[in-house]
Amino acid sequence: MTINIIDPHLHLFARSRGDYHWLKSENPPFWPDKSLIQQDFSIDDLSKCLALTGNIKLRGFVHIEAGFDNTKPWRELEYLGSLAFANLTIEGLPHPKSRTIASIDLLAQPEHFQRTLHKLQQYLSLIGVRHILDEHAYSILSNQNVQQNFASLNQVTDFIFELQLPLADEDSNKVMPLLIQTITNNDQLRFIINHAGFPPKSASTNTDTDEWHLWQNHISELAKYPNVFIKCSGWEMTDRQYQMSWFSAVTSFCISEFSIERVMLASNFPLCLLGRGLGKKLANEVGNKSYADYWQDILGSNLIKQCSENEKSALLYDNALKVYQL
Repeated sequence: MTINIIDPHLHLFARSRGDYHWLKSENPPFWPDKSLIQQDFSIDDLSKCLALTGNIKLRGFVHIEAGFDNTKPWRELEYLGSLAFANLTIEGLPHPKSRTIASIDLLAQPEHFQRTLHKLQQYLSLIGVRHILDEHAYSILSNQNVQQNFASLNQVTDFIFELQLPLADEDSNKVMPLLIQTITNNDQLRFIINHAGFPPKSASTNTDTDEWHLWQNHISELAKYPNVFIKCSGWEMTDRQYQMSWFSAVTSFCISEFSIERVMLASNFPLCLLGRGLGKKLANEVGNKSYADYWQDILGSNLIKQCSENEKSALLYDNALKVYQL
């Protein structure tokens, strides 16, 4: 049976064209396995890789900014727009449907922010923006410029802000009131939690920990707001050797709180190659078959096996199609 997927969180690298400051060995993050992703990655690679499976079809994707040039974020959109996908054919279509999430500096002066936003809006693929909050979430969200800039985003029709921050660390309790206020003040803007809010890896063996309960409480609180959605991906960011039982536990809880209609499964490619030994295949010149292996692991999980066909389609395809307007 053919499985159609839309991958709503992946990154393409063209190192000779962009800056990619974070990918360079001399810059953070200082991961010991960083060399595995210090190369170019194209959408052609992914589709050819999935073709080897015979049953998984990539029908669309959302490109999340990858640090191409964060001082001039439109350059990444220009690069992506220049890709003709000339050699890629999927069931007679010239290329998969795609959308882009651009980088933007929330801390910029509002006038400069609005000029950048206006320039980004000239690109038809644009559906939203991202400023990674991570451990700086409190200082960013408490900044007056940031709140003015969120108000500008809220005025854009059917727009998305990708929300990346940990929901289980010691600062998250302090961040949550600011985050909830931001979400309620900008109820026309869709907030999409990246990487399931970085659930604690201890959940793979023990879900009765303070960190796990803290993450659960914050997920439950955010799920109350209809303009908030969640993407389950980035497992390798928390635990390089994560177990699929952990994936199932985290995703099941997200579904229970957000409902099946507001949860999406994604890859975080190529960073997913850093998890579960998938990068070893890449290093051994097996190529990007490891991307297919990632999706095969997802499809073979207990969570997916227990889903109805409609539920499976929602998680893998339908929700991303609707939320990102593909």
